[in-house]
Amino acid sequence: MAEERTLIQKEHTVYEVLTRYPELKPVLQSLSPKFKKLDNPVAFNTLARITTLERAAKIGGVYLREMLYRLNEALGRGAEYLATEKAAIQDSLRSGKALKKVVELVGKRSNEVPPTTSPPSWIERARRFPTMDLRKLAEDPFDRVMKIAEGTTEGEGFILVQSFEPLPLLAHLSQKGFLYHTERIGAGEYRIYLIKGN
Repeated sequence: MAEERTLIQKEHTVYEVLTRYPELKPVLQSLSPKFKKLDNPVAFNTLARITTLERAAKIGGVYLREMLYRLNEALGRGAEYLATEKAAIQDSLRSGKALKKVVELVGKRSNEVPPTTSPPSWIERARRFPTMDLRKLAEDPFDRVMKIAEGTTEGEGFILVQSFEPLPLLAHLSQKGFLYHTERIGAGEYRIYLIKGN
C-alpha cells in the first residue's frame, strides 16, 4: 500500500521533510541558491535537523507561503495547501465581502488550467513600471507588497520578480482590483506585471 503523503507545514524541519520525501530536495533547491548547502551531508545531518521550513524560508529569502505551496504541489497536495491558505487569509483580512472574494479567487486559480501566455494589451505600458525583486527579501514580502498596492492609482502598477508564481498573493491583489500577467523568464525567475484596474 502506498505511503500516505501528509501536508507539509511550516513547523516541519527540513530534515524530516527531505528524509520522508527525498524527491523534494531539487524542488527546495530551485527556490534559493542557499539551499544547495543541503548537498553537504554534514549540514544536512546537523543544521537541517533543527531548521524548520519557516526558518529556512527566512534564511533562503523565500516567500514562506509559496515555498510550502511548491513543496505540497510536488506531492500532489497543492490544492489542499491552498485550502489551508484560504483560512490564513481569512484570519488576516477583516472584511467579509473581500474575504469571500479572495477565497473564491484562490480556489478558482487552484483548479483552473494554466492561463494563456498571450500578453494583454497593457503589457508594454506595464514593462515600464517599477520592479520589486521578492527573491532578495529576507522577510515575507506580503505586507510590503500590500503597502505598494494601496498607494497605486488606477492605470498604474508595478512588477514583481519571484522564483515562482505567488498564487495566494496574486489572488489577494486581484481582489483589490489589479490585473496581472505572468512571464516565465527562465529557471527560477518569474516576472509578474500588475496594473490597477478601474
